[in-house]
This record gives sequence, structure tokens and C-alpha cells, in this order.
Amino acid sequence: MTIRRVTLPPRGEYRFELENEEKLSIRLVPSTGDAEIFGSSLISSTSSDRWYNFGEEAKAAICSWSGCELELAGSASVEYLADSLSPTFGAYTNLHLYLEQERLKARNELRSASRETLEDIKDRALRAANPTVPLEVDSKDDTGVAELLTGGEKSGQAIYENIGQGPRVLVVGPESAGKTSLANLLANYALKSPAVCEIPHMKAQEDNENKRDGEAESALTGWWPVIANLDPSAGAPTLPCTFSLLPLSPSPSVSLTTASPAYPFGLTLPTTGLFTTTSLNPVSSIPAQTLWLGKEDVRTNEVHSKRVVDWLGAALERRLARDYRARCSGVIVDSMGVNSKDARKGYSFLKHVVRTLYIDTIIVLGHEKLHIELTRLFASATPGGEASAASSASSSTHKPIQVIKLPKSGGVVELDETYKARLRSLQIRNYFYGGSVDKKSTSAKTGADHVASSLAPAVVDDRMQEATNNEGGPTDGTPLGGLPPLNPLTTSIPFDLLEIYRVGQESMAPTSALPIGMGRTVTETQLLKLDIVNSLADQNSILHNVLALVEPPHGGGGPGQPDSQTVPPPEDDAIIGANVLGFLHVVGIDTQRKKLNILSPNPTKRLPSKTALLGTLDWQDA
Repeated sequence: MTIRRVTLPPRGEYRFELENEEKLSIRLVPSTGDAEIFGSSLISSTSSDRWYNFGEEAKAAICSWSGCELELAGSASVEYLADSLSPTFGAYTNLHLYLEQERLKARNELRSASRETLEDIKDRALRAANPTVPLEVDSKDDTGVAELLTGGEKSGQAIYENIGQGPRVLVVGPESAGKTSLANLLANYALKSPAVCEIPHMKAQEDNENKRDGEAESALTGWWPVIANLDPSAGAPTLPCTFSLLPLSPSPSVSLTTASPAYPFGLTLPTTGLFTTTSLNPVSSIPAQTLWLGKEDVRTNEVHSKRVVDWLGAALERRLARDYRARCSGVIVDSMGVNSKDARKGYSFLKHVVRTLYIDTIIVLGHEKLHIELTRLFASATPGGEASAASSASSSTHKPIQVIKLPKSGGVVELDETYKARLRSLQIRNYFYGGSVDKKSTSAKTGADHVASSLAPAVVDDRMQEATNNEGGPTDGTPLGGLPPLNPLTTSIPFDLLEIYRVGQESMAPTSALPIGMGRTVTETQLLKLDIVNSLADQNSILHNVLALVEPPHGGGGPGQPDSQTVPPPEDDAIIGANVLGFLHVVGIDTQRKKLNILSPNPTKRLPSKTALLGTLDWQDA
């Protein structure tokens, strides 16, 4: 394998697109300048051992502010130097500087508030945000937890408080506009900021909580933002068909990896399938908060999608109420692609997201019409909409929602459905089997030797140096993203061990199509329990499907008892809003022995829950 060298001019950008089976390794030549990939700085080394490996059809761009030289090993079907200035050096950086100012304002506001005020906000938020409290759901009125967030009549308490709130950014645009890439860039710039978001009079308490969470005690420079993924087709940071919150922490080696499109927001635990592994270096020591949506399009049963957003919003407020560094660092929301269906519905789902998550800045990428319509829609709105008036009188005055149009990068790649299907299959496979290793590698490691930082470059040790020099520098034995291979097993469980639910019916006619005077027997947010013991149709519906194991409300039913055997029994709404603990794949059904054959990433451990949710995430292990 030969090594070639590419020279990036100041404010230049090198772009590449990999096809299947292609791999590319990149090294920043020392003392030649700086380089970054979606805001994550490349580190140079004089020992010629720092290579950044890319594969699995990755598509990315490397920018340089001052110019640099890169060494490349491997092949790429498409690679070129951009002939126009990247938005990274203009519009995107200006947006980061604006968000930086807002974070500093929020931090200073927290520093000037009394400890008693902050403790009061935290206590009231945690009480009001208790997800075990049954909430009413009205499919005609998308409120529910939204009322709880703003201190409506049902809650009696206000979760959201404007004191010390950092910027909350929603990135929107059409499909293949670069939304996830921009979210990565903003997060990486926030992580490597020189600011310190420590709140002195809350430091002692935060240190104690961080010890319980496993975070470092020492103060670090950089912000602690939260990424919210509302694109269920992205599969980040867990699997497709989910919504998630990912709290980030600015450890020295942390940045969002882009080595493989299977990990667009980096490697996270425990949702990689490694329930107990602690030797990895994930993007955050705090597990992602993941909720099961069960579909890859929010427009399918939009009432249910809004309800899951409600629960995600409650989880976000609960998180920000106890973590003041994350509170002033803000939230970056990645969303699904907007299309003409959303316009015909008046952008109903987007409006719900903006209101529920208290978005104060909307970034529209590369779509002038969408920018005009959203500007008109939120012309006089404030974060949280009209309900923001319900916030505490001690809160600061809300600013109007900012709608900002930014250009999309010229390097954005249009992704077809075939590519998306391959990516979805790869994400599921990596969850159960771990990271992939080049089949040609003769030096692949196993077990703990495979564990490498998902965020740092692949480092070639002394044993591999000779082979590395012969092959052009990079090692073939390091799994992309640093995720080690797993050894899952297919095991059998009784039919009646799991309680499996589906949200609503598989297909529902619109309300307008029902006979006059007739109502639905099953609502959009009602859970239907599958009878896999007696129903052949229910057995077929779970075959080759991925099941989400969710945290059982009220702690579950105990050993030998179904999770529904609690007093009081769990409400459908509480199960919908329950956090995902892991995933199983139903590979076969043994009707004679009445057992399910399941694939588990960690078969030696007891299942974390006996409550499972079924969606449309099917997969066959080829």
C-alpha cells in the first residue's frame, strides 16, 4: 500500500466518499498546520503512528484553517479538493461564536444566582418530572407531558426554568442537507472551547454527583452540551427507530467520531450491546437516554411520535435540572429531513418539537422556502410558545425564537434508499457483533486487545510498526470506531418470559374515514399486548424483528413474575416513555418447545427487562 501526500491550502477542504470494501487512512503531517474533521481536531505525531482510519462507506471532509499536509493510504472512489470556500470557515463558525456568547451569558447567570435558588429549581423539576406519574393523553390535543414541562394544570409544578439555560438549537432541512454533520461540528467546537463552565457555589455538590456518575473530578475547559437525536432513521447513538439524548463531557480525548457512518455521534455505552464493558472510551461516561419509537418515519402515527418527544423533553429537563454544566452548555437537536408532507400539515411535528424542547434557535440548512415558512410561523414566538408565560416569575425574559438560514456544504452527498438500507443493517449487526475487522488482517486482536478509543485515532504499537511501514502506515486490525468484536450467542427463552407490546394497530385509517358516529377502538398511543403463545400471527410478526427491552415501570414484577404484575399496574403511557435498556433479535421460533430463539450481544447476563416493545425494525443475519 503506497502513501500519497495531499497539500491543503489555507481554508481548504479535502473531501472523500468511500464505497463498499474501500478503506482510507489519513495522517496529519507534523508541523505542517492544522486539520479538523467536522470540528474534531486531527492530532499529529512525530512518531508516524497516528492514523485516522475510515471505512464502511464513510463520506467526510477534512478542513484546514492555516493549511496543512496530509498523508493518505488506501483508496477512495471519490476524492477531491473543494474549489469553493466551505461554510465551515464562515457561516458555521459565526454560528458557533453566537452560541458561545449565549453559553457564557447562561453560565454567568448561574454564577450570579444563589445556591438556594438553584436547589429550589432542581427540587421542583425533579418532583414534577417523575415519569411514573400517570398522565392523560388526548390525541386531538398534543399536550400531555408538554403541560407538565410548562407547569400546566395537570402538573402543579414547572419543570422548565429559564434561569441559566444555554442555547437550544434545532437543525432542520431536507434530506441529505448535512444536518448531522453540522450538529457534529457545533458539538465538537463546544467541547474544545477554552471556557470553563464551573459554577463555584455548586461545585461541591456536582463533584459528589459526578463521582456517582463516574465522571472526572477536575475542572476541564470546554462545554458539556447535550445532543438530542430526533431522526429515527439515523440510528444514533443506538439503533434506528429510536429518539435519544446524549450528554457530552469535554474530556481531553473526546470528540464525536466519524470513522464509520454506523456511529454518527460516536460510540456510547451501554447501547453498543456491551452492557458491562467499562474499558472503552465512549463520548460520554453518562449513558444515552434512549426511547423507543418503533418506526423510521415520525409521520407514521405522528400522535405517538409527539408523545415520545414529550417524554424525551421531560427527561431532558430532568437532566438539565441536576447538571448545571449541561444546563448552561445547551442542547443541539438533530432532526429528520423535512418534505412536502410536513408543509401540508403546517409543520405540526416541528412545532411540537420547538415547543416541547424549548428551542430558541432554528437553523435551516439550504432551503430558502422552508426558512421563509418557519420565519413566518415563529415570527412572534418565544421558546415554549404561549406556555412560556407559565414559567417562574424569577425566570429571565424569553427572547424571540431565532430562525437562521445557512448554506449547506458543497460536499453534501445524496444518499439513496439502498445505501440507507445497508447502513441500517450495518448498525444492527454492529450492535450484536461489535466492530468489524478487515478480513485480510493477519494481526487482528481479540478480547481486551481490541478495545481502543472510539474517539482517538488508531495508534500503532511497536509490534505492528514493521507491518505498518510495509503496508503504508495504518493497521488493518483495528475495528472502525474502536468497538471490539463481540461474541453473541443464540439462546432460547420461554414464550411467556417476555411481555411484548406493539403501539397501536399496524395500519390505521384516518379518523375522517371512519363511519359517522364511530370512534376508534384502538388509539394511536394505546399498547396492544401480543399473545405469542396462542397466536400464529403474533409469532410471525416478531420473527426476524428487533425488540427493545425497556425499563419496567414501578420496578417490574420481580423474579418469576411478569413486569405487569405490580400495584398499581403500569400505564401504557409509562411504558411508551420508558428508557431503553437493550435490544434483542428474534432469529427463530420453536413452536414445539414454545421457545423463542433470540440473539443477545451479552448472553451470559440476565435480560435487563421482561418488557419488550415491537416496531418495524426487522433484520436477517446474513
